[in-house]
Amino acid sequence: MKFKTVKEGEQAVVFNHLGQGTLIIGPQRIFLFRKRIEYLQRYTASHYEYLIIKDKDGKVMHKPGPCQMFHNPLEQEYIYSEKGTKIDANHVVVVYKKKPDNSVERRIIQGPTVFMPAAEEWLHDFKWHGTDPADKARMIPGHDVFTQLAVIPGQFYYNVRDVRTTDDTMITVKLMLFYELKDITKMLESTHDPIADMINAVCSDVIAFAGKLTYEDFLKKTHNLSDLNTYSQLLQRAERVGYDINKVVYRGYHASQQLQAMHDNAIQSRTQLRLNAEVHEQKQRLTNFQLQQEQARTNQRQDMEKQGQQHKQTMEQMKQGHVLQLSEMNHNGSLMENDMETRARLECEKSGNEQKVEFMQTLQKLDVDMTRYLINQQPTPVDQEIQVVRSGTTPTGGAYSNRRV
Repeated sequence: MKFKTVKEGEQAVVFNHLGQGTLIIGPQRIFLFRKRIEYLQRYTASHYEYLIIKDKDGKVMHKPGPCQMFHNPLEQEYIYSEKGTKIDANHVVVVYKKKPDNSVERRIIQGPTVFMPAAEEWLHDFKWHGTDPADKARMIPGHDVFTQLAVIPGQFYYNVRDVRTTDDTMITVKLMLFYELKDITKMLESTHDPIADMINAVCSDVIAFAGKLTYEDFLKKTHNLSDLNTYSQLLQRAERVGYDINKVVYRGYHASQQLQAMHDNAIQSRTQLRLNAEVHEQKQRLTNFQLQQEQARTNQRQDMEKQGQQHKQTMEQMKQGHVLQLSEMNHNGSLMENDMETRARLECEKSGNEQKVEFMQTLQKLDVDMTRYLINQQPTPVDQEIQVVRSGTTPTGGAYSNRRV
């Protein structure tokens, strides 16, 4: 026999000797005789949590927080708290709900939000191929398990292994796929793993592409592996499952070590030959450039000499022209001077003759015998010659003499 206190904010169940229980809500003080008391555990849920309560009759109830509840063993089988699903932006969750007629309803909830399911609801669990942590280009079936589906564009690396060409060369093609979810409903109704569908489709396209080519032809046409037109099966399958393929990037290829070594040696040989050809071409270009420069200098020298000759000829022509002009001017001056002298002389003679005529006329008017006058004006004719000869001895032994003729 003893007293027990149930504090305020607490609850307890008191069982008698027959196993019958009574709920006690504090604050209370009770007397126990042939009885035992069991304090109830309190469960709480915050704003981002909810309580899951299962009654003795099997009914389950979800109570969103913030809330609290005591686990009454007389009524509930268990109580526990669960965190709500925080849906990020650009993510969705797929929720299923069982109706009273046992049919199932599906709805899609877009983030950002906090989702707290009801007792009749559950989330869709996605289980897709995921990237191997040890090898980013290898996908593991069922690796990615999640409930929030990203609706933003995504990408993944993948190596298509054991691709055989027509000459039985085995290679591995390295790709990177960019995709975007367009129709969630179509995806949910068409596939359980769209990544696996994309992988299978891209493998088919790559195998079909390489199966028509030899190894050398494959190397020449690898640029086509970055063209979406090469991946017809991938585009068709992606469209059926509600996805769009934005781009496929060819990242290279990998062959066996022996084939790769042979290919590397061939590449090294071709590179060396190309380098030698480039060196030879550079030498030829340098020689051509030197010849062109030498030719240019020769042409420039010839042009300068030609210009010098032309300048000299021009100067000579100008000098000769100047001399000719001076000669012509001197000749013209001489002619003009002679002409003026001739004219002056003629005018003087004319003036003298006119004076003589006038004088003669005056004399004639004075009754002068003009004939006699004119005869007297003429010089006396020479009719004697006197020759002087010196006789006697000269200092040199000569003699002078005088003789008249």
